[in-house]
Amino acid sequence: MFRKITLGFMILLLGLGLVGCGTSTDKTQKNASTQSTSSQSAGTQKSTNNTQESKNVYLTPIPKGTPLATANNGVSKQLMTQKNVLGTQIFEQKGIIYGIITFKSGVDKTYAHNLANEFLSQLKVNYPGRKITSQVVVNGKTTDSISYKP
Repeated sequence: MFRKITLGFMILLLGLGLVGCGTSTDKTQKNASTQSTSSQSAGTQKSTNNTQESKNVYLTPIPKGTPLATANNGVSKQLMTQKNVLGTQIFEQKGIIYGIITFKSGVDKTYAHNLANEFLSQLKVNYPGRKITSQVVVNGKTTDSISYKP
């Protein structure tokens, strides 16, 4: 009997937790959509203005000589803070270092390419003298790939 009560209580708490995390007011959703729309249009204006001035910088360089695990974690954390990034992965296969960035669908291709290019630049610092490939993945498909051969 005690086991059934405990199980029921756990299910109730789980359900309340999921409902509490998933609800939001209409006002919050409208504000969020308005802000994202205005930030997208502002981002478009900035990108056209910055094309003439200078290239956007998305990642802070990790100093040369930083231990590999620390450098990879630092780059991954920076990438995860960028907009539309779902995940990152760094691995080695057949002597080639792969850096993969997974984006949400609908990401701007130029933005994704620039971010992947900066990722490649950071991987060059972390893995000097190695073949490196940086890839952009959207909806499970590789949409962009940049390679470096020393």
